[in-house]
Amino acid sequence: MTIAQQLEQKGIEKGIRQGRAEGIQLGWQEGKLEGKLEVALVMLQNGLERTAVMKMTGLTEEDLAQLGH
Repeated sequence: MTIAQQLEQKGIEKGIRQGRAEGIQLGWQEGKLEGKLEVALVMLQNGLERTAVMKMTGLTEEDLAQLGH
């Protein structure tokens, strides 16, 4: 393997590691939002005011609009 091929391989491996790390981070953030939305739905179904739900969960009005409640 030439030096150029070795450097190219190292670059590819680095790109793969970075891509995986970014994918894990995005997946975690999406999962966190999903969990908050589930909790917010239960709160709303149990009669809590939207403003209280937003304050407790950190969700926005736009986030709550996804729930259709």
